[in-house]
Amino acid sequence: MDTTKIGAVGGRGGLIWEQERDELAGIFVSYCEDKVYSLQFLNCVNGNFVSSEKYGSPHCKFYSAVILNYPSEFLTSISGSFERVNKKSFFSALSPTRDLTVLRAIKFSTNKGSYGPFGTPSSDGNNNIDFNFVIGNQQFLGGFHGTKNCDGIESIGFYMKNIPSSLIKKDLPVQDEKKKD
Repeated sequence: MDTTKIGAVGGRGGLIWEQERDELAGIFVSYCEDKVYSLQFLNCVNGNFVSSEKYGSPHCKFYSAVILNYPSEFLTSISGSFERVNKKSFFSALSPTRDLTVLRAIKFSTNKGSYGPFGTPSSDGNNNIDFNFVIGNQQFLGGFHGTKNCDGIESIGFYMKNIPSSLIKKDLPVQDEKKKD
């Protein structure tokens, strides 16, 4: 599958995770009121449903399974917010605090509806990063990637399948943009 890597948005640290697979059939979200702990994906591979590993933290207060009406339902956009937080570190006496970025909320929209938001969007304008990835009304999603930290998802991006040349309109009319007086 030929794809293009888009993003990621969020923090710049954490451990890298990659899930380059199309044919998304579901997303499992572990979260609490103020953050998303982890994401896990369900894909159809050679006619079988296959779960990815869980990306993020093992913590869980609430758990939601977003099961798409595969293959007719597909993602058209992903939106949410991250927040930069300063957290006390229990691991180092030299560095009593550390900066982390956490996924506060995520929402998935499809050609048939929307799911979420899971978590609560950040309300602090100085420390939050809002995002909205619009994929469009074709099945161009080729997977997800990002980073994770001890608190959850640090960043998220996605893979877009390359657009087949058969979908590109070649004989589009050219319009003259000169203003008529």
